[in-house]
Amino acid sequence: MSIQPRTTETVSAHSRTDPRPDYILVGIDTEGAHHVYRTTDETIHVIHTTERTYRYDLTTCDQDIDDWIKYVQAERGFTTQHLYSSLTNSFVDALEGDDQ
Repeated sequence: MSIQPRTTETVSAHSRTDPRPDYILVGIDTEGAHHVYRTTDETIHVIHTTERTYRYDLTTCDQDIDDWIKYVQAERGFTTQHLYSSLTNSFVDALEGDDQ
């Protein structure tokens, strides 16, 4: 994944037909960072202790949100996850949570 420096961003005022919300919480990783998916421009924002520490542009590295989820799971793991790369993974996580 490419890391981009913090910059001021703007979102186009174009009318959207995408039914998804502008921001979706992907989850919180094992280091306490929140991963937020911004659907308006296909970016991931990593927020740790109230500061945005990284902004990843998925389109510049030809990746999508599923690739990001798999990357975080492999590198850090999630303590809390709200968005999954597949419906199967969502069910597996839900079933594992019942055993605790």
